[in-house]
Amino acid sequence: MSGFPLPEVVTVPRHVKVRRVRGLTEATLGARLSTPLDPAVIDGLPEGPTEQARRTQLFTYVTDALATDGRRGRGVVEGRDTYGTTAVIAVESARRLAAGYARPGVLALAQAYDASGFLDFLAPHGIRWTIG
Repeated sequence: MSGFPLPEVVTVPRHVKVRRVRGLTEATLGARLSTPLDPAVIDGLPEGPTEQARRTQLFTYVTDALATDGRRGRGVVEGRDTYGTTAVIAVESARRLAAGYARPGVLALAQAYDASGFLDFLAPHGIRWTIG
């Protein structure tokens, strides 16, 4: 594992009283994503992963929390195809926003919508989640 700039470092403190939020990723992935690419290489890249690569891609997000009194908690979200999942999340977020489910203002997703309800909505799309 290595430190990695994730959006949660900025968004979580907006709605959860925390002392520190750190983003981590697999060290090999972090190294690959932290190495600057030559613009010519970027121009030669395909639009995205192939359908086969998307079908076989797995992801796991793990969030560990330590309370000031020493209690620990862990949330885990697992699924397949981050590209497809991101599209479903974006569409459902827009649908809920248009339906008036979110309060106005600049909000993190967990502020705008009930987190467990949103994650439950994603279950038919292959998303599993636990908190323990």
